[in-house]
Amino acid sequence: MPPSKILGRLPGLRHFIEVAQLGSFRAAAEKLHVAPSAVSKQIKNLELALDVELFRRDRGRAGLEVTEAGEILLFRCASVVNELTIAQDEIDQLQGLQRGHLRLGVNEVLASDLLPGILRDMSYNHPGLKFTIIVENTREIVERMQDGEIDIALGYNFPPTQEIETLATLQRRTYVVTSLHHPMARLRSVRLPDIDGEKMIFPDHSIPMRQLLEDALVQSDVTVREVMSTNSFTLLRQMVESGMGIGIVFGRFLQIRREKIAFVELADLPFESPPVACCRMAGRTPTASSTAFAATIKTLFAQYGGHAPHRVASGDRL
Repeated sequence: MPPSKILGRLPGLRHFIEVAQLGSFRAAAEKLHVAPSAVSKQIKNLELALDVELFRRDRGRAGLEVTEAGEILLFRCASVVNELTIAQDEIDQLQGLQRGHLRLGVNEVLASDLLPGILRDMSYNHPGLKFTIIVENTREIVERMQDGEIDIALGYNFPPTQEIETLATLQRRTYVVTSLHHPMARLRSVRLPDIDGEKMIFPDHSIPMRQLLEDALVQSDVTVREVMSTNSFTLLRQMVESGMGIGIVFGRFLQIRREKIAFVELADLPFESPPVACCRMAGRTPTASSTAFAATIKTLFAQYGGHAPHRVASGDRL
């Protein structure tokens, strides 16, 4: 039931809001599909209950004017409507998110690896749920959250500011990815010196991971041959699968399509991989759908050694 229908069960307030907004008993009556006398009676009863006048009725054809007391009541009614909206979201959650709308921002690598399975399961469990998924870099995702275009986000390298609330994180291990025919594909782990001289497919410079890798290679005195750079980890893995070169990635989800590539753990790195995080704007009332999504992420991360904020993370086991 929308907030307007809930207010319909509080006729005095409902009639007052309509009259205040429309400036006329008759216009309010037409909108509410009742007689003008019914509207007038409800307003009079409300004024008697509050012992104040809510409207000045001596303005002739100029219409009604809300009194100072009426302005206060109208302001508070806005808060009531907001609280009713929040209550409706919470009720929708209890009813299975039948009318919910998940507005999610996600990094591309997670959109192809992790997200399809989550969306499939949420859609199955909540068939009335609508999804809007924005695939972008983290900076753009943060801007869209600030502007209210998305409600929750999943990605890497969120800035550590008070306006962003971190709901769950997962520290993922770092892997060399190779084709199944590459000699390294049979190994369980390698170190940076082991990839010296290899053909390498890099993330491009728009992705923070690129600088981490370049600094680590220089620090370890390792030289690779860059054959390609891209801002798409999906394309990076596809070209690795084709044998064009090797790559380096954080984590090894891939829940839907098992690509024909090998994940070889990269050990003894001079950096710690950034955690994947689920975030939202602090201080805003979360939607029911984003709360359900966050709960799903927390459960999934817990399976892989992830954690809620303010606890020590362990590596994912994939």
